[in-house]
Amino acid sequence: MHQLFFTVQIAVIVPSLRDLAPVQVAISIAAQLAHMGHKVTVYHLSPKKELTQPEGIKFEKVSFWSNIDWGKYDIIHSHGFLPDAFVAFRKPNRSTARTVSTIHNYVFVELRMLYNQIVSKILGTLWLKAWSGMDQLVVLTDDALQYYKSISRNKNICRIYNGRDITPDPTLILPENRLLIEEMRKRFQYVIGTYSALITRKRIDILIRHLSRVDTGCLIILGEGPERKNLENLVTKYKLQDRVKFLGHIPQAHQYNFEFDISAHPSSSEGFSLSLIEAALHKKKIVCSDIPSFKEAFNDTEVTFFKSDDELTIDQAIQDALRDDSKANNAFIKASTIYTEERLGKDYEELFKQLLPPSPLKGVLGSDVRSPF
Repeated sequence: MHQLFFTVQIAVIVPSLRDLAPVQVAISIAAQLAHMGHKVTVYHLSPKKELTQPEGIKFEKVSFWSNIDWGKYDIIHSHGFLPDAFVAFRKPNRSTARTVSTIHNYVFVELRMLYNQIVSKILGTLWLKAWSGMDQLVVLTDDALQYYKSISRNKNICRIYNGRDITPDPTLILPENRLLIEEMRKRFQYVIGTYSALITRKRIDILIRHLSRVDTGCLIILGEGPERKNLENLVTKYKLQDRVKFLGHIPQAHQYNFEFDISAHPSSSEGFSLSLIEAALHKKKIVCSDIPSFKEAFNDTEVTFFKSDDELTIDQAIQDALRDDSKANNAFIKASTIYTEERLGKDYEELFKQLLPPSPLKGVLGSDVRSPF
């Protein structure tokens, strides 16, 4: 733990404590900063709680109209539309706290896929306005950095890669699910696994259509979302009910990598995929679309890509991945050395250090007085 003369007060604002990737990242950053000796409070705008609350952090439920003691904080760090709007429109001008928003998506692309073009335009414009007054915006990839520099009036943008730590534990797989997958493995040559929110941009439909063209594999889908019914209808259309199984939302879904031969990531758009890092940490053979964020995270000596604009190329990609035993270890080495939560915390600490003014105590009490960092 860092030896601090005094600690930095940090407020982290998230939409909820649901088991969603942006919230996982926010809590990971908060936990690392708390471990470093800073005082962290997490404010959540929804009562839904699914994630474990780490020790050393204060959690508090608020509403959009709640009054919080803005003056006690040095850093206000928000994640998501409502948290960003909460900071932009509720933080008083007299507060000297520095504001930081981590952007987990490509705003207009994401909103268009979730809703429609009109909603994307309206909400996206409002979101850009909320960001315009922030002291710092953080994006997850260099590709996103260029995207936001081209559309945002706020040019104070930097890139910090996501980090993820896991503790592999196959005993956390539900026995009935383990038995189901074992039975499928007896009948098919390989098991493809994927887990995510079931929304359009995750493109799980590509995996189902892959199975419609081959008779050697099966598919396990973990997650819930508005696209589930359409995916189930697609399975029925191709008569794949015995080869495709939906297991619903599973806490710590990454543990199911133990049962997968291929970890599949066919998304059409991603910020910086935690599930991709998790698969690498499980030393899984990975097949993913060649979208910019995936190609920035890993190269073709670590994962096997298929062309996102030609889904038929996934058939060969899966066969190539099954035959290659070297890429999984290469991806593991990168994930376990570069994409770690410790590195994530240190990167944010360094950013906050740059945003905060030098300690006013320096030069008053002597040169031995430490700054917050």
